[in-house]
Amino acid sequence: MTKKIGFKEAKRRAIEALRDKTYEVETRREIETKNLLYSNAVSEEEIIDVISKCRGQDHEMRPHHMVKTVDVHILRKEDWYIKFYFLDPNTIFISVHRKHAM
Repeated sequence: MTKKIGFKEAKRRAIEALRDKTYEVETRREIETKNLLYSNAVSEEEIIDVISKCRGQDHEMRPHHMVKTVDVHILRKEDWYIKFYFLDPNTIFISVHRKHAM
């Protein structure tokens, strides 16, 4: 049974992993466009800045598409979309991208 992690704890742990460069990136199709962190198109500092600005209303939690017992944290702030989860002690980023302007 995995322990539920709320928004504040998820935010703190994601920022810490980015700051310490101890995160991983989930391998997936279209990773170059779906994860700007993986492709080095954005820095850890830029993503820390976005996550730091997030509030509870910017957060959503859903089960992982493959492992339903793993909670995926989704942050939407301005035009950013950041999706990550925790498998202790790891922080894994699924998506880090910007939505195109409509």
